Amino acid sequence: MPRSLIFFTTDIHGSEKCFLKFINAGKFYKANVIILGGDITGKKLIPIIEQPDGSFRTTFLASERTMRTQSEVNSVEQSIRDTGYYPYRTNPKEMDELRADEAKVKDLFSKLMVESLKRWSRLAEERLKETNVKCFVTPGNDDFFVIDPVLKECRCIANPEGIVVDIDDNHEMVSSGYSNMTPWKCPRDISEEELARKIDATTSQVSDMKNCIFNFHCPPYGTPLDEAPKLDKEMRPVLAIGGQPEMEHVGSVAVMNAIKKHQPLLGLHGHIHESRGSTKIGRTLCLNPGSEYLEGILRGALVSMDEKGVKDFMFISS
Repeated sequence: MPRSLIFFTTDIHGSEKCFLKFINAGKFYKANVIILGGDITGKKLIPIIEQPDGSFRTTFLASERTMRTQSEVNSVEQSIRDTGYYPYRTNPKEMDELRADEAKVKDLFSKLMVESLKRWSRLAEERLKETNVKCFVTPGNDDFFVIDPVLKECRCIANPEGIVVDIDDNHEMVSSGYSNMTPWKCPRDISEEELARKIDATTSQVSDMKNCIFNFHCPPYGTPLDEAPKLDKEMRPVLAIGGQPEMEHVGSVAVMNAIKKHQPLLGLHGHIHESRGSTKIGRTLCLNPGSEYLEGILRGALVSMDEKGVKDFMFISS
């Protein structure tokens, strides 16, 4: 009986090192389907400022660095990309202009985000073009809409947001990178009611729900997959007795209700980096591989399936 092997990861937040590992995962793990489930882009711009003597200075990971050769600059830039941030060479005059104009900073950040994703798309095309690996990449709630056209243009990457796609001859997949509201009011944060409508619009197109995969960035509410540190009004973790962060459930009720109602074969989730794990909701196996992108570690899940269901799964880190 033919099997499909899926590699699923999520929440790489701009880490070029993690993205390259993702693109190579099909070949490395002999997976015929690779899925990146959201939060693709980075969160921060790191200026590398040219000095009057021709050297460059930057502050990266709380450390001040001076670079005197092109090789040193290139090395630091790659370290910044691998961590998930965007390096930007500039000068003191432009830095003063950026500090005085928030709109200019936002435009620059969007530009660097798009340039980075276009470079990733070229790398993906180079490494996947002679393989039979299917590659799906869904934006997450942190991702700005400016990246959607870039994904659409890439010939070897499919963005399955809001549609039904065939994973293989036996399994369909529905996807959404939207999330219920978070304290940060991210680009794709929406109300539970709107999220439920988006999910319903897609699941209504599924022909065989018992063999369907729900690739929903936000995990179902009230499970081991959606526990995050509770925050106070100043966005600081609330500490419990013993000094450990107090945890609370922050996942989506709409996602939970959809899984309970439809009982798909598999749920693939992310969003909450701390909540790596698996759980069963009725017959549905739900997974969250977690995230450790700042260290360049790619967390993922390998799922083996055939026409009768999920045969096995394992979490991996690379």
